[in-house]
Amino acid sequence: MTEVFKEPASRYLLIGPSLLAFFLFLWPVGHSDLSKREAREGVPVVHMDRGASLWVPRINDERVRTKPPLFYWAGLVASKVLGGVSEISLRLPSVFAGTATVFLTTLLGFRLFSPVTGCLAGLILATSWRYAYLASHARIDMLFAFFITLAFVGFWKMIKAEDDDKSRRISLYVAVALGLAILTKGPLGIIFPLMAWFIYSWRVGQKDIPWLRLIIVPLGIVGAWLALAWTVGGEEFQSMIYQETVGRVAGSGSIQIHHKPFYYYVPQIFLGMTPWSLFLPVVLWSGFKKHRKDVQWLYPAMAWIALFVFLSLFSGKRGDYLLPLYPMAAIMIGHFFSESLSDSSSRFSVGQLLPVWLLSGLIGVIALVLFIPVLINIEPDIHLAFLNSRDRYMINLLLLHDLPSRRILAMATVIMLFFALGLLVALKERSFLKVWSFTVGWTIFVLLLAHGPVAKVISGYSSLKPFAERVKKKAPSRLAHMGEPREDLLYYLDRPVQEAHEAKDVENIIDNAEMLLLVRGSQSAPILEKYPHLRVILETKDMFRQYQLLGPVSVLAKP
Repeated sequence: MTEVFKEPASRYLLIGPSLLAFFLFLWPVGHSDLSKREAREGVPVVHMDRGASLWVPRINDERVRTKPPLFYWAGLVASKVLGGVSEISLRLPSVFAGTATVFLTTLLGFRLFSPVTGCLAGLILATSWRYAYLASHARIDMLFAFFITLAFVGFWKMIKAEDDDKSRRISLYVAVALGLAILTKGPLGIIFPLMAWFIYSWRVGQKDIPWLRLIIVPLGIVGAWLALAWTVGGEEFQSMIYQETVGRVAGSGSIQIHHKPFYYYVPQIFLGMTPWSLFLPVVLWSGFKKHRKDVQWLYPAMAWIALFVFLSLFSGKRGDYLLPLYPMAAIMIGHFFSESLSDSSSRFSVGQLLPVWLLSGLIGVIALVLFIPVLINIEPDIHLAFLNSRDRYMINLLLLHDLPSRRILAMATVIMLFFALGLLVALKERSFLKVWSFTVGWTIFVLLLAHGPVAKVISGYSSLKPFAERVKKKAPSRLAHMGEPREDLLYYLDRPVQEAHEAKDVENIIDNAEMLLLVRGSQSAPILEKYPHLRVILETKDMFRQYQLLGPVSVLAKP
């Protein structure tokens, strides 16, 4: 099939997925305020922009951020170019890293299989739900995935180099990419690639791998940063490094480890790569059945399996840790579709039929959900009693204040039914090209909707920015917080906030008439009972943002 694509067409197939990805990732950057997780990466950039150390990212003077500095440097550069730190400048590094990773995935698909496979793989990656989300938000994970993917592209080029000199030059670039991956998120940046490459090399009999260079160069890069940061960061930095290495492996209770069962990543990969993950079981099954001796197919397959199993062995898990797997899974799924497009068989196998049926059914369910408000008035406490209270609360807010008109809901229902029925027609016509087209079209439609108007509405109910603006107007120059403040509140307050962790800290704050105290809703009752001269000056009672500002009665009289 690839022979029909001449050189100009191949260039379009290489660049096309990246152009679509850049549009999809840039679309959401201005539609919402920073979330708590995003602000956690944004606050250190603010400090760096105002002259703090570039070597040790900080939340405040007492708290060191538990990640290396490369993402914060990228955010700082973007902020300097745009004239200041903002939601957009903090998200741009992820947008560019996400787009570049789509390009690298397309390129690796080209080199492993064909231009068609590469193009399909790039489009699959760009339209995977979790990938598109992380590529448009201020999170470290996307920059990390970029350097990991860059290293994998370089390693394949290195082992396929025509002469030893070229292979040695490429190995240096690969080693630098590994060092930058470590500087983005930590030791996994070298452990995962080396482990995957070692297993692959052993499996296919690949020799003459410059393992020493691939280890020494990245560790040298990281060592240079550690030496500088160690002298600047003091005891806080030294303690953080110990906890993030020895403590995390040992399961120390002093750091936040997200304990999950061993099977946690199975549903996570399905949710994260929706809708393409529906094809993943048949892709893996058919791949090992047909291509287990194919070194090209084994390269992404061994990498995907190695990281999946490796991460599953640790008790601390997060769905975003799987992000470096996405490019490898996209290449395998793209190759599966490429083979299906060129298969002259008049029948689909059960493995090909089942994912399409499931996807069509999923879209049909979404159409039904959209159409229900057209017919009846939904009461969450009655009709949605099976959901938890937080979800019912959010749905109730949306129904009361932001429910689209019945005409718009009916139009959205028709669009969903169009895609659902289109997939079934494609099956009837035995056209995998139409299956592919309807899947891509539906995914782009949902991403534009979810990351645009829906994200803007959700941000209005979850953002702490409005409350922070009210606090800035009401509070004097000095402000304290009971415990560690949420990073999004800290970001939007944009001022030093003293932390109170012990009773004596609270006493000192209460005795200072010029200082007001921020507390979470659950903390205010005992404080108000113990200090009757305090009153609630400002508060937000929303379930997502239960905060209060406490101060003496005299402050209430101020405008």
